Amino acid sequence: MAMPFAVDEAGTRAFYAAALEGLRFIEARRPSGRRFGADADAVWGSLRGNLTAADRIDLLIRDADVQWAGAFGARTVFAMRAVSEDDPFGAEWSPLEPVDAEELWREVVRASPGASLREALTRAAKAWSVELRAQDAIDVAPADKLLACGPSAVVALAEAFAAGRDLDWADQVVCVASPPAHRQLAAMAAALLNASRACELVGPSTAVKPMPAARLATRRLIISEDAHPDDAAWARTTLHS
Repeated sequence: MAMPFAVDEAGTRAFYAAALEGLRFIEARRPSGRRFGADADAVWGSLRGNLTAADRIDLLIRDADVQWAGAFGARTVFAMRAVSEDDPFGAEWSPLEPVDAEELWREVVRASPGASLREALTRAAKAWSVELRAQDAIDVAPADKLLACGPSAVVALAEAFAAGRDLDWADQVVCVASPPAHRQLAAMAAALLNASRACELVGPSTAVKPMPAARLATRRLIISEDAHPDDAAWARTTLHS
């Protein structure tokens, strides 16, 4: 198996639902007509042939993962190790069943997109049954190097980057994220911030590209109570090693 996480039906649906929430927010913020709306529907209707809603969603995610490198692919979320970096899914990936994809598509497009970055990420978290917690506001300067651990910490930090100036998410932030839900929120935050690429994801056992402890030890730790216990312990130990 090319991935360290077992991907069941619930995890697959959560992944797609969260990704679509992120894409809806992006499209509402900067309408392109490429993904949602009448223009996109018309283009899809002229091209679909025998393709299904499952194909449409996969094509949207492939396109988004190219535009925001590494921010949307299942490869990132499920830490697939034997998958090319330019392939969001890999050969072993099983997409949604067409009926389930149609149901999810209708559910997502019926609802209004998230009105803010936090709302979009909160909805993405709920797709995984993750409830974000309130965090104190975070001050970030362009020279800061940060290690974020826990989904609520990641979202609070993303809010700080959205409100700041001259900040670079991919350059300044590394996220400690082992569970797929945590990984998806951390990776997708880059796209919602319109960063050129996702931040690096590390952890005690799931880092696809382990980062030397020396490069992490100088970072400022932003941690939340909903961090996975193993991630939290690893982050603290790394910073004090």
